[in-house]
Amino acid sequence: MYRMIYQNNVVSRTLFIWLSFSAVLWLIFGIAYFTHPQAWDSVAEVQRQTGWSVFGSILVSNGLLLLLIIVGNLFVRFAGITPGMIILAIQAVIIGWTAGTNAFIEPFASVVQANAAYLRIGLWETTAYAVIFAVTLPKSLLISDTFPAKQWTQQRSIKDLHFTKSEWLIATAGMLCLIGAAYVEAFLPT
Repeated sequence: MYRMIYQNNVVSRTLFIWLSFSAVLWLIFGIAYFTHPQAWDSVAEVQRQTGWSVFGSILVSNGLLLLLIIVGNLFVRFAGITPGMIILAIQAVIIGWTAGTNAFIEPFASVVQANAAYLRIGLWETTAYAVIFAVTLPKSLLISDTFPAKQWTQQRSIKDLHFTKSEWLIATAGMLCLIGAAYVEAFLPT
């Protein structure tokens, strides 16, 4: 199964990963929502923070997450699993749980309001995570068929990393999604 992900072209791989990431996120959201319905009761409206400092902090935190995913994918792969894959899976669980339990820094008054914000902001952030993950996934420098590695079946150096034009275009689209989401969250009214 996992070999298929690595052998697919970047567009198919990106679509598969984005759909899988979204499915996990929404499954966890549903579990959290139904097990913690009180999180949505009588939520006080909170004044949203805006401005350049918010924009910068969003870019820094999302940039750090993307850096961890990229380095996790590029550094090592064990039998199809990369540290970047684990980071992305944990992120899907964290986002789904946070959304389902309304545990945001600025909680939403209703599920409808939260989902509207997701369509304006979260969808684009999560798309960026999945896209950057999909582009860097097959590029691991050290690859082993087992964990822990008894031997490396493939070893490459950083100078051996090459990205196709399609990979660059998809990665650029992912970065634009991330920047656009940060801009919308920091400057556009709800």
